[in-house]
Amino acid sequence: MKGIYISINLVFILSNFLMKNLSTIDEILRLYLDDDDFGGTYIDVIHRMIFINTLNETRAEQIKNLPEIRLYANSLNFSKALNSTAILNSGINDMLILARRYRPVECLGYIDVKVNNIVIATCDDDRNKNEAFLNATKIYYPIYMYYNCFPEINNNIISQNNIKFENRNDIASYILAGDGLSIERFNRTTYKCSAGFWAKSRFNPINYIVTAGHCYRRGASYYLLPWNSTDENVKYYVGKMLIHYLSPIDVGLIPILGNVTPVANIRNTDSKEFPQLWIKDHIVVSSNGAHLCISGLYSHVKCGNVKALSGFASTLDREDYIEKLFVVSMSTVGGDSGGPVFSYNQDLISTSINGILLGGFDYDINGDINNAIIQVTPIDFILNYNGIEIITVT
Repeated sequence: MKGIYISINLVFILSNFLMKNLSTIDEILRLYLDDDDFGGTYIDVIHRMIFINTLNETRAEQIKNLPEIRLYANSLNFSKALNSTAILNSGINDMLILARRYRPVECLGYIDVKVNNIVIATCDDDRNKNEAFLNATKIYYPIYMYYNCFPEINNNIISQNNIKFENRNDIASYILAGDGLSIERFNRTTYKCSAGFWAKSRFNPINYIVTAGHCYRRGASYYLLPWNSTDENVKYYVGKMLIHYLSPIDVGLIPILGNVTPVANIRNTDSKEFPQLWIKDHIVVSSNGAHLCISGLYSHVKCGNVKALSGFASTLDREDYIEKLFVVSMSTVGGDSGGPVFSYNQDLISTSINGILLGGFDYDINGDINNAIIQVTPIDFILNYNGIEIITVT
């Protein structure tokens, strides 16, 4: 078994190294790509290539022969494309205007560079509600993705009519990024989310647990709920969410008032070798195809690839739109909302925080989970919008 773990780790290390290398090349390359002649880039670790959507082949040849780029020529694939970045950006901006006019529900719009088009994702059950918006967007020839949005049963909302939580303020417990948050309101129902990460204010000595803004419930108390918890009656008090936003970003801050001790680590208990991952720093995601992971109450740690670097989504209250997000190919569960989205460093134990999970779509109308996507609130907007800084191990 030890030999198997070593082999798996070695493959992961090599893959991660290649991903980081391609991301670095991608950043250099994009300095020379204009929005009219090209339609974006995405990295592909399997083929060890960066694919560049190309409309102007003459300009592509000029770029390949630049001294700064020639060194990486074997890692570049300039592929013919129909839509430029300028056209795609204009289209997605127009669609956001249309969304504000027609107010579609459970709707996500984003630019998928790999297919060189705009994608509109929504619930199949909401087709009739969203008909006016969907018809209005047809002039842009987007790709429409319809998903089965089943109501969450038992994994997110639990009846607590006869249960009273025991507030364990007398015993300290540790809270990590990815741990569960159980939300008590009126001693009747519990809604569940995940802790994003530990942060502190830049202006005062307040410590926060960062999570998703849509996890807010008026007057609710938030309790630590560890992975695989078997005792629903005993939870450790964290605090109340005093700051939350649904638009233009989805984020909430819980001042730590209870007797929980925050730790600058990510929960990864399923791993015997690395049960906790160190939060070393935070990094803004800049490459389509980059490999990212989440840690959450139900999904635990799982990974996928960046599908889009920007987009818009309707808020859960259906009053506005989230304008700061990126999209990752991955499936999650409702109680994972708010959990950290991160990337591994080469040592496999330290990580960089990239954002927090805000929601997603799982099975499409054909029952295919391979088209699952999640929406992520980017780390830079979280920190700058709230005047906070992330706590790291260094």
